[in-house]
Amino acid sequence: MLSDAVNAVIGDIYRCAFDGSHWQPTLLEVSRMVGGIGAAIVPNGRDCPELRFSSSRIMESDQMYYDHMWRHDPYRMHLHAHPHPQGEISDTTLVTDAELDRHPYYQDFLRKFDVGRTNRFYFADPACPPFSLSIQRPWRHPHETEGERRLRVMLGQHVCRAVAMSAAERRSRVLAHGFHEICMRLSTAAALVDHDGRTVFMNDAMSGLLGDGIACVDHRIVCSHRESQRRLDDLLRGALYPDAATQVAPERFITLQCPSGQPVVARAMPLFPGMDATDTGGRPARGMALVMFHRPGTPTPDVSDALHLLGLNQSERGWPGRSAMAFP
Repeated sequence: MLSDAVNAVIGDIYRCAFDGSHWQPTLLEVSRMVGGIGAAIVPNGRDCPELRFSSSRIMESDQMYYDHMWRHDPYRMHLHAHPHPQGEISDTTLVTDAELDRHPYYQDFLRKFDVGRTNRFYFADPACPPFSLSIQRPWRHPHETEGERRLRVMLGQHVCRAVAMSAAERRSRVLAHGFHEICMRLSTAAALVDHDGRTVFMNDAMSGLLGDGIACVDHRIVCSHRESQRRLDDLLRGALYPDAATQVAPERFITLQCPSGQPVVARAMPLFPGMDATDTGGRPARGMALVMFHRPGTPTPDVSDALHLLGLNQSERGWPGRSAMAFP
Protein backbone atom coordinates (compact mmCIF):
# COMPACT_ATOMS: atom_id res chain seq x y z
CA MET A 1 0.00 0.00 0.00
CA LEU A 2 1.32 3.44 -0.95
CA SER A 3 2.01 5.93 1.83
CA ASP A 4 -0.02 9.12 2.21
CA ALA A 5 3.01 11.12 1.06
CA VAL A 6 3.31 9.13 -2.17
CA ASN A 7 -0.44 9.39 -2.85
CA ALA A 8 -0.25 13.14 -2.24
CA VAL A 9 2.56 13.63 -4.76
CA ILE A 10 0.68 11.50 -7.33
CA GLY A 11 -2.28 13.85 -6.92
CA ASP A 12 0.04 16.82 -7.41
CA ILE A 13 1.40 15.24 -10.61
CA TYR A 14 -2.06 15.10 -12.16
CA ARG A 15 -2.82 18.67 -11.10
CA CYS A 16 0.18 19.64 -13.21
CA ALA A 17 -1.62 18.28 -16.28
CA PHE A 18 -3.98 21.26 -16.18
CA ASP A 19 -1.69 23.88 -14.66
CA GLY A 20 1.97 23.72 -15.65
CA SER A 21 2.94 26.18 -12.91
CA HIS A 22 2.74 23.28 -10.43
CA TRP A 23 5.54 21.30 -12.09
CA GLN A 24 8.42 23.04 -10.30
CA PRO A 25 7.40 22.18 -6.70
CA THR A 26 5.97 18.80 -7.75
CA LEU A 27 9.16 17.68 -9.50
CA LEU A 28 11.17 18.82 -6.51
CA GLU A 29 9.03 16.65 -4.22
CA VAL A 30 9.29 13.69 -6.64
CA SER A 31 13.08 13.96 -6.59
CA ARG A 32 13.21 14.11 -2.80
CA MET A 33 11.02 11.02 -2.46
CA VAL A 34 13.52 8.97 -4.49
CA GLY A 35 16.66 10.34 -2.82
CA GLY A 36 17.45 12.94 -5.46
CA ILE A 37 18.02 16.66 -5.24
CA GLY A 38 16.35 17.65 -8.49
CA ALA A 39 14.21 16.43 -11.38
CA ALA A 40 13.40 17.62 -14.87
CA ILE A 41 11.15 16.72 -17.79
CA VAL A 42 13.48 16.81 -20.79
CA PRO A 43 12.16 16.62 -24.39
CA ASN A 44 14.23 14.39 -26.67
CA GLY A 45 14.37 17.20 -29.22
CA ARG A 46 15.30 20.82 -28.56
CA ASP A 47 12.26 22.14 -30.47
CA CYS A 48 9.69 21.39 -27.74
CA PRO A 49 10.00 24.23 -25.21
CA GLU A 50 6.48 23.50 -23.94
CA LEU A 51 7.84 20.27 -22.41
CA ARG A 52 10.71 21.86 -20.52
CA PHE A 53 9.92 21.62 -16.81
CA SER A 54 12.37 21.58 -13.94
CA SER A 55 12.39 21.41 -10.16
CA SER A 56 15.04 24.12 -10.04
CA ARG A 57 14.17 27.58 -8.74
CA ILE A 58 17.42 28.85 -10.26
CA MET A 59 16.76 29.80 -13.88
CA GLU A 60 20.51 29.82 -14.52
CA SER A 61 20.74 26.04 -14.48
CA ASP A 62 18.06 25.48 -17.12
CA GLN A 63 19.39 28.33 -19.23
CA MET A 64 22.91 26.92 -19.11
CA TYR A 65 21.68 23.49 -20.18
CA TYR A 66 19.51 24.53 -23.14
CA ASP A 67 21.88 27.26 -24.33
CA HIS A 68 25.12 25.31 -24.24
CA MET A 69 25.63 22.30 -21.98
CA TRP A 70 23.14 20.05 -23.82
CA ARG A 71 25.92 19.49 -26.38
CA HIS A 72 27.95 17.69 -23.71
CA ASP A 73 25.05 15.73 -22.22
CA PRO A 74 25.94 12.01 -22.51
CA TYR A 75 22.25 11.19 -22.95
CA ARG A 76 22.16 13.43 -26.04
CA MET A 77 25.11 11.49 -27.41
CA HIS A 78 23.20 8.30 -26.72
CA LEU A 79 20.17 9.64 -28.65
CA HIS A 80 22.28 9.98 -31.80
CA ALA A 81 22.95 6.24 -31.80
CA HIS A 82 19.52 5.28 -30.38
CA PRO A 83 17.00 7.89 -31.63
CA HIS A 84 13.96 6.12 -30.16
CA PRO A 85 14.90 5.08 -26.61
CA GLN A 86 12.28 3.78 -24.22
CA GLY A 87 12.59 2.71 -20.62
CA GLU A 88 15.17 3.55 -17.99
CA ILE A 89 18.80 4.44 -18.66
CA SER A 90 21.43 5.34 -16.07
CA ASP A 91 24.45 7.43 -16.93
CA THR A 92 26.57 4.75 -15.25
CA THR A 93 26.19 2.84 -18.54
CA LEU A 94 27.26 5.91 -20.54
CA VAL A 95 30.08 7.43 -18.48
CA THR A 96 32.55 5.54 -16.28
CA ASP A 97 33.74 6.87 -12.91
CA ALA A 98 37.11 7.67 -14.45
CA GLU A 99 35.50 9.59 -17.32
CA LEU A 100 33.19 11.45 -14.93
CA ASP A 101 36.18 13.09 -13.21
CA ARG A 102 37.18 14.90 -16.39
CA HIS A 103 33.83 15.14 -18.23
CA PRO A 104 32.80 18.80 -18.86
CA TYR A 105 29.10 18.03 -18.42
CA TYR A 106 29.69 16.82 -14.86
CA GLN A 107 32.63 18.97 -13.78
CA ASP A 108 31.64 22.31 -15.39
CA PHE A 109 27.87 22.00 -15.07
CA LEU A 110 26.33 19.43 -12.72
CA ARG A 111 28.92 19.75 -9.98
CA LYS A 112 28.29 23.50 -9.89
CA PHE A 113 24.80 22.63 -8.60
CA ASP A 114 26.00 19.76 -6.34
CA VAL A 115 24.61 17.15 -8.74
CA GLY A 116 26.42 13.86 -9.36
CA ARG A 117 24.90 10.99 -11.32
CA THR A 118 21.54 11.16 -13.12
CA ASN A 119 18.90 8.57 -14.01
CA ARG A 120 16.43 8.93 -16.86
CA PHE A 121 13.28 7.15 -17.89
CA TYR A 122 12.30 7.64 -21.53
CA PHE A 123 8.65 7.75 -22.56
CA ALA A 124 6.97 7.58 -25.95
CA ASP A 125 3.29 8.51 -25.96
CA PRO A 126 1.30 9.23 -29.17
CA ALA A 127 -0.24 12.28 -27.47
CA CYS A 128 3.02 14.22 -27.12
CA PRO A 129 6.62 14.41 -28.34
CA PRO A 130 9.01 11.88 -26.76
CA PHE A 131 10.65 12.98 -23.52
CA SER A 132 12.38 11.66 -20.43
CA LEU A 133 12.08 12.15 -16.70
CA SER A 134 15.52 12.93 -15.31
CA ILE A 135 16.34 12.51 -11.63
CA GLN A 136 19.51 14.20 -10.41
CA ARG A 137 21.40 12.54 -7.56
CA PRO A 138 23.53 14.36 -4.94
CA TRP A 139 27.26 14.53 -5.73
CA ARG A 140 28.08 12.66 -2.51
CA HIS A 141 25.36 9.99 -2.97
CA PRO A 142 25.41 9.24 -6.70
CA HIS A 143 23.69 5.86 -6.68
CA GLU A 144 20.07 5.00 -5.84
CA THR A 145 18.80 2.02 -3.88
CA GLU A 146 16.54 -0.61 -5.42
CA GLY A 147 13.57 0.78 -3.48
CA GLU A 148 14.26 4.29 -4.77
CA ARG A 149 14.50 2.94 -8.32
CA ARG A 150 11.12 1.17 -8.11
CA LEU A 151 9.46 4.29 -6.71
CA ARG A 152 11.11 6.45 -9.38
CA VAL A 153 9.80 4.23 -12.18
CA MET A 154 6.29 4.16 -10.69
CA LEU A 155 6.11 7.92 -10.24
CA GLY A 156 7.58 8.36 -13.71
CA GLN A 157 4.63 6.49 -15.21
CA HIS A 158 2.27 9.00 -13.59
CA VAL A 159 4.39 11.88 -14.88
CA CYS A 160 4.14 10.43 -18.39
CA ARG A 161 0.33 10.20 -18.19
CA ALA A 162 0.08 13.74 -16.83
CA VAL A 163 2.27 15.14 -19.61
CA ALA A 164 0.19 13.27 -22.23
CA MET A 165 -3.02 14.62 -20.68
CA SER A 166 -1.62 18.14 -20.76
CA ALA A 167 -0.61 17.81 -24.43
CA ALA A 168 -4.06 16.45 -25.36
CA GLU A 169 -5.75 19.30 -23.50
CA ARG A 170 -3.63 21.89 -25.32
CA ARG A 171 -4.47 20.28 -28.67
CA SER A 172 -8.18 20.32 -27.82
CA ARG A 173 -8.03 24.04 -27.06
CA VAL A 174 -6.30 24.73 -30.39
CA LEU A 175 -8.84 22.61 -32.33
CA ALA A 176 -11.78 24.22 -30.54
CA HIS A 177 -10.44 27.70 -31.30
CA GLY A 178 -9.83 26.81 -34.95
CA PHE A 179 -13.30 25.28 -35.36
CA HIS A 180 -14.86 28.36 -33.75
CA GLU A 181 -12.98 30.66 -36.13
CA ILE A 182 -14.07 28.63 -39.19
CA CYS A 183 -17.74 28.78 -38.13
CA MET A 184 -17.55 32.51 -37.45
CA ARG A 185 -16.20 33.10 -40.96
CA LEU A 186 -19.00 31.15 -42.67
CA SER A 187 -21.45 33.26 -44.67
CA THR A 188 -24.08 30.60 -43.95
CA ALA A 189 -25.94 30.93 -40.64
CA ALA A 190 -24.61 28.23 -38.29
CA ALA A 191 -25.03 27.24 -34.66
CA LEU A 192 -23.27 24.55 -32.64
CA VAL A 193 -25.56 22.61 -30.28
CA ASP A 194 -24.58 20.13 -27.59
CA HIS A 195 -26.07 16.68 -26.93
CA ASP A 196 -28.98 18.30 -25.05
CA GLY A 197 -29.83 20.56 -27.99
CA ARG A 198 -28.57 23.68 -26.22
CA THR A 199 -26.70 26.25 -28.30
CA VAL A 200 -22.97 26.39 -27.53
CA PHE A 201 -22.31 29.28 -29.90
CA MET A 202 -23.64 30.81 -33.12
CA ASN A 203 -21.93 32.83 -35.82
CA ASP A 204 -22.77 36.38 -36.85
CA ALA A 205 -24.84 35.18 -39.82
CA MET A 206 -27.00 33.13 -37.45
CA SER A 207 -27.50 36.12 -35.15
CA GLY A 208 -28.66 38.11 -38.19
CA LEU A 209 -31.17 35.39 -39.13
CA LEU A 210 -32.99 35.51 -35.78
CA GLY A 211 -36.23 37.44 -35.52
CA ASP A 212 -38.34 36.20 -38.43
CA GLY A 213 -40.08 33.34 -36.61
CA ILE A 214 -36.75 31.90 -35.43
CA ALA A 215 -35.33 32.79 -32.03
CA CYS A 216 -32.86 31.58 -29.41
CA VAL A 217 -34.68 31.09 -26.11
CA ASP A 218 -32.92 29.66 -23.06
CA HIS A 219 -29.97 28.69 -25.30
CA ARG A 220 -32.26 26.73 -27.64
CA ILE A 221 -33.20 27.52 -31.23
CA VAL A 222 -37.01 27.69 -31.43
CA CYS A 223 -39.55 28.37 -34.19
CA SER A 224 -42.83 30.24 -33.78
CA HIS A 225 -44.44 27.96 -36.39
CA ARG A 226 -45.50 24.76 -34.60
CA GLU A 227 -44.91 22.39 -37.52
CA SER A 228 -41.52 23.98 -38.20
CA GLN A 229 -40.57 23.42 -34.55
CA ARG A 230 -41.52 19.75 -34.83
CA ARG A 231 -39.37 19.40 -37.96
CA LEU A 232 -36.44 21.12 -36.29
CA ASP A 233 -36.74 18.89 -33.20
CA ASP A 234 -36.77 15.78 -35.41
CA LEU A 235 -33.75 17.06 -37.36
CA LEU A 236 -31.71 17.60 -34.19
CA ARG A 237 -32.84 14.30 -32.70
CA GLY A 238 -31.72 12.48 -35.82
CA ALA A 239 -28.28 14.10 -35.68
CA LEU A 240 -27.73 13.74 -31.93
CA TYR A 241 -29.41 10.35 -31.38
CA PRO A 242 -28.88 8.34 -34.58
CA ASP A 243 -30.33 5.14 -33.12
CA ALA A 244 -33.56 6.74 -31.94
CA ALA A 245 -36.80 5.59 -33.54
CA THR A 246 -37.28 9.02 -35.13
CA GLN A 247 -33.85 9.05 -36.74
CA VAL A 248 -33.43 11.57 -39.54
CA ALA A 249 -30.61 11.06 -42.04
CA PRO A 250 -27.92 13.72 -41.53
CA GLU A 251 -28.05 14.71 -45.21
CA ARG A 252 -31.81 15.49 -45.11
CA PHE A 253 -32.86 19.13 -45.46
CA ILE A 254 -35.97 20.56 -43.82
CA THR A 255 -37.91 23.76 -44.54
CA LEU A 256 -38.96 26.13 -41.77
CA GLN A 257 -41.90 28.49 -42.31
CA CYS A 258 -41.43 32.13 -41.30
CA PRO A 259 -43.99 34.96 -40.83
CA SER A 260 -42.34 36.98 -43.62
CA GLY A 261 -43.24 34.23 -46.09
CA GLN A 262 -39.56 33.54 -46.86
CA PRO A 263 -38.82 29.93 -45.88
CA VAL A 264 -35.52 28.87 -44.30
CA VAL A 265 -33.75 25.63 -45.21
CA ALA A 266 -32.01 23.86 -42.32
CA ARG A 267 -29.59 20.97 -42.03
CA ALA A 268 -27.93 19.37 -38.99
CA MET A 269 -24.50 17.78 -39.29
CA PRO A 270 -23.41 15.33 -36.54
CA LEU A 271 -19.99 16.05 -35.04
CA PHE A 272 -17.54 13.84 -33.15
CA PRO A 273 -19.16 10.45 -33.97
CA GLY A 274 -16.47 8.65 -31.95
CA MET A 275 -17.51 10.40 -28.73
CA ASP A 276 -20.50 8.21 -27.95
CA ALA A 277 -22.46 8.87 -24.80
CA THR A 278 -25.92 8.04 -23.50
CA ASP A 279 -28.76 10.33 -22.53
CA THR A 280 -31.04 9.88 -19.53
CA GLY A 281 -33.07 7.32 -21.47
CA GLY A 282 -30.00 5.18 -22.13
CA ARG A 283 -29.93 6.02 -25.85
CA PRO A 284 -26.59 6.47 -27.67
CA ALA A 285 -25.91 10.16 -28.31
CA ARG A 286 -23.58 12.04 -30.62
CA GLY A 287 -21.32 14.60 -29.01
CA MET A 288 -22.62 17.70 -30.83
CA ALA A 289 -24.23 18.87 -34.05
CA LEU A 290 -23.63 21.82 -36.36
CA VAL A 291 -26.96 23.27 -37.52
CA MET A 292 -26.92 25.40 -40.66
CA PHE A 293 -29.69 27.66 -41.97
CA HIS A 294 -30.09 29.21 -45.41
CA ARG A 295 -32.71 31.39 -47.09
CA PRO A 296 -33.09 30.34 -50.73
CA GLY A 297 -32.40 33.27 -52.99
CA THR A 298 -29.83 34.96 -50.77
CA PRO A 299 -26.65 35.83 -52.71
CA THR A 300 -23.82 33.33 -52.36
CA PRO A 301 -20.27 33.63 -53.69
CA ASP A 302 -19.40 31.93 -56.96
CA VAL A 303 -16.58 29.52 -56.13
CA SER A 304 -16.61 27.60 -59.41
CA ASP A 305 -13.15 28.90 -60.35
CA ALA A 306 -11.75 27.66 -57.06
CA LEU A 307 -13.38 24.27 -57.61
CA HIS A 308 -11.85 24.16 -61.08
CA LEU A 309 -8.42 24.53 -59.48
CA LEU A 310 -9.25 21.47 -57.40
CA GLY A 311 -9.69 19.44 -60.59
CA LEU A 312 -13.50 19.37 -60.86
CA ASN A 313 -15.06 19.63 -64.33
CA GLN A 314 -18.12 21.77 -65.11
CA SER A 315 -20.69 19.05 -64.41
CA GLU A 316 -19.01 18.20 -61.11
CA ARG A 317 -18.97 21.87 -60.10
CA GLY A 318 -22.73 22.26 -60.63
CA TRP A 319 -24.92 24.24 -63.01
CA PRO A 320 -23.14 26.89 -65.10
CA GLY A 321 -23.08 30.24 -63.35
CA ARG A 322 -24.17 28.76 -60.00
CA SER A 323 -22.01 27.78 -57.06
CA ALA A 324 -21.86 24.08 -56.29
CA MET A 325 -21.23 25.09 -52.68
CA ALA A 326 -24.14 27.49 -52.18
CA PHE A 327 -25.10 25.60 -49.03
CA PRO A 328 -22.80 23.25 -47.11
